Amino acid sequence: MDLLRGNIRSLYFKYLAAAFGSTLIMSIYALVDTIVIGHYEGPNGTAAVATFMPMWTMLFAFGLLCGIGGSVIMAQRRGAGDKQTSDQYYTVGMLCAVIISAILFLLYNFCSETLLYLFGARDEVLNLAMKYAFWIALFSPTFVLGQTLIPFIRNDNHPAYTTVSVIAGGCFNIFGDIFFVYGCDMGIAGAGLATALGQAIAFIVLIAYLFSSKCTLHFTRLRRIHLLSKAKKIIVMGGSNFIIDIAMGVLTVIFNNQVMLYFGTSALAVYGVVSTISATVQTFGYAVGESAQAIISVNYGAGKTNRVKATFRYAAMTAFVIGTLCCLLGEAFPILLTKIYMTPTPEVLEIAPAILRKYCIAFLFLVFNVYSTYYFQSVNRPAVSLIISLLRGIVISAALIYILPLVFGANAMWYAIPLTELMVLGYVSRNLRKKRQL
Repeated sequence: MDLLRGNIRSLYFKYLAAAFGSTLIMSIYALVDTIVIGHYEGPNGTAAVATFMPMWTMLFAFGLLCGIGGSVIMAQRRGAGDKQTSDQYYTVGMLCAVIISAILFLLYNFCSETLLYLFGARDEVLNLAMKYAFWIALFSPTFVLGQTLIPFIRNDNHPAYTTVSVIAGGCFNIFGDIFFVYGCDMGIAGAGLATALGQAIAFIVLIAYLFSSKCTLHFTRLRRIHLLSKAKKIIVMGGSNFIIDIAMGVLTVIFNNQVMLYFGTSALAVYGVVSTISATVQTFGYAVGESAQAIISVNYGAGKTNRVKATFRYAAMTAFVIGTLCCLLGEAFPILLTKIYMTPTPEVLEIAPAILRKYCIAFLFLVFNVYSTYYFQSVNRPAVSLIISLLRGIVISAALIYILPLVFGANAMWYAIPLTELMVLGYVSRNLRKKRQL
């Protein structure tokens, strides 16, 4: 595929199909686990997955930090015809991922109980969350390194290969959940094992690409000063993607504790459903962003502004269409969605529709807001991308989660995320107008 001269529409939708398939299957790890665990363990199992979510998001956040940060600069340098420098950013990105994965491996395997308690797990929920975390902690490096490799391989002009890897792991995870949870009667621990082995399979497929004749990614030796300066640039460029995922974990912690304060365990189980759906919708934003970013980064590096703008328009339209469809699905079928994810108690069924319908309004803007961070990265405006992630992920959202129930009552808390996404959309629109993108 010729990213500098090929038809933009054709290129974008080829990349979108690959990225959408990849991120959709990736979300199956959490989605299928939540469904199977919810039916096997009941609301406590769903609540346990909700408390593990911050640990889950950290694995992907650090992978995105190294992978997106390094691959965007790599693509820009390739667009400018500088292959040597592009290889240096690939090398530094992967080295950073190895170091981070080692740290998380130690943290997750020796401090998981403390972390889960801080994230809202108590009593039986804590016991179930520990069982789920065990296998994922053992395989944690494969999550970080795999998530780092995906954008590098995609920007090496082989987006379909990343989809194959994730499909391989995702399919194993689906059948593994059924086999280990029900067939071996392992319960929630079996879901954790299936997820860990599924990711290991996806990682092996990704590693195999590096030894294929198609691969043009090459490791190169670096001086210490070059390594540090490039690592800093990667962190700055990938910072917004890191914030997006870390913020999702932080918000889960805040929501978990606020829900327990105002509502109790049944509402926490419903929030487990909501947070899993929201995480899935957010991956659609990743798909749109990653598919556009691969094209925009190279053309921006080559100075082809019209191709950058055309790609932006296709991606923006896609984001709003997906967001609207996700919102309508949540508004129309809240009971069905709840039953898909768990075997609900009467209390859960009573409170679930109102919670889902309030929260799902956010999906109208969420996909586009997530995509916008990828766009601003691609055109060398990482500061704007970082601010968007901070506003929607921590600053505005956390403030509203605490303020709304105090001022308007407990139920107002469920409007915190829709209001956040709407306010962030205003900030994004303002910055796009500065560059005459709208």
